[in-house]
Amino acid sequence: MTAYVALGDSYAAGVGGGDRVDTCWRADRGYPVQVARATRTPTAYAACIGATVDDVRAVQLDALDEATRWVTLTVGGNDVGFTPVLVAAAEPAWLNDSRDDIERALRTLREDLPGSLRGLYAEVRDRAPDATVVVTGYPRLFSSEDCQLATFFTGTEIAMLNDAAVELSGVVRTEAEAAGFGFVDVLDAFVGHAICADEEWVHGVSLPLAQSFHPRPAGHDAYSRAVLAGLRLEAAEEGDPPVVTRVPSRGSAPVFRLPRLRSARSREEAARWGLDADRMADLARTVEPMTPSTPAQEQEAADELHAMHRAVLERRGIPS
Repeated sequence: MTAYVALGDSYAAGVGGGDRVDTCWRADRGYPVQVARATRTPTAYAACIGATVDDVRAVQLDALDEATRWVTLTVGGNDVGFTPVLVAAAEPAWLNDSRDDIERALRTLREDLPGSLRGLYAEVRDRAPDATVVVTGYPRLFSSEDCQLATFFTGTEIAMLNDAAVELSGVVRTEAEAAGFGFVDVLDAFVGHAICADEEWVHGVSLPLAQSFHPRPAGHDAYSRAVLAGLRLEAAEEGDPPVVTRVPSRGSAPVFRLPRLRSARSREEAARWGLDADRMADLARTVEPMTPSTPAQEQEAADELHAMHRAVLERRGIPS
């Protein structure tokens, strides 16, 4: 019997909020640990990186029972292809135009996700009939421009992705409230703190790559404040760590990877669009995270790569 159960995906598993604790990540900066401190009760930490609605239903819900008093849940992003869409949008124009990828994700969001969440929420209520349940949304990830060295998000893609985050949170809110659950909206809290903002609460591309596009410690702290408020709990003073059982779990969704700029396909497509493929590959090697380059060399190479990207955008008639 566990009083508090934390369910969900990487945003609930604390990815980006500190060192990986186990295969599901579950860093101590994740909001479930802060809720565990506030409730001062044994906690089942079931949330896992890569979890989808089906993963939660198949594995994580076993942590619930009739004695459960509090449940938190963050899920839905992986069901609409959160990571594959980011991978597609990060690619340069000679490799991809991600607008179709984003539109496919939006169709899944609109047509499939509401029913999936509805079924999950009904099962949560059935297994924990007396629990207070709070469901969270997701933040916008991007500022107005991509400032990163090895990704190629256009302004159009950034706007579409940010709008999709708002729509995703709206669907999660609608289904959560229909189920009688509380909903925690973090969209406003993250305004001014997206990737490339002066004070980032979200990781851009970073090592390990799995934490890219997830909250930084300050972002997880913002989630914690919002979730505690949603549960009507007061933050606990730092002290003895809570009793947290990390429940065996799994996630089936992929993690982020960088565009494969030096692949055979990238070379072929670069040449097809009139670029010097060998030059492109040399520049790509310079900006790769493990290459021993100086910051000035990395920036110079990135500037030239992005100039190539803009040239192909123009040739393909893709809005920048």
